[in-house]
Amino acid sequence: MRSSLEHLPEKKQRELTRAVEIIHEEFSNALEGSSAAFKKRGRILKIILFGSYARGTFVDEPHTMKGYRSDYDILVIVNSKKLAEAEYWDKATDRLMWDKGVSTPVGLIVHGAREVNNFLADGQYFFVDILREGIVL
Repeated sequence: MRSSLEHLPEKKQRELTRAVEIIHEEFSNALEGSSAAFKKRGRILKIILFGSYARGTFVDEPHTMKGYRSDYDILVIVNSKKLAEAEYWDKATDRLMWDKGVSTPVGLIVHGAREVNNFLADGQYFFVDILREGIVL
């Protein structure tokens, strides 16, 4: 898995840096003050960009008649499947949609590490593709 975003324009690199900040901030906020042990141990293990922006095949033409633009496809891997539930990510999703530092739409999916490893062991194409083409943010 790669870790460089150098193939992307600087503006896109800045947006992705901001998106990662928001993801970490909102996850931390969602766990704050909890007494549940799994929440106290809650961690983001990896944030991975995949899809057209990772491959360098994205389209960003909002100024054209069709107005099409690719979104950032981001996989967040957490240390517990329980922490992949929507209640921990709703605010992050909202902020990613409205934050002025991220003008490109963000598609966020979250899975537990064990679940992702099982998908990879089973050869599920979606996850194998992310492993092959993804970029760790």
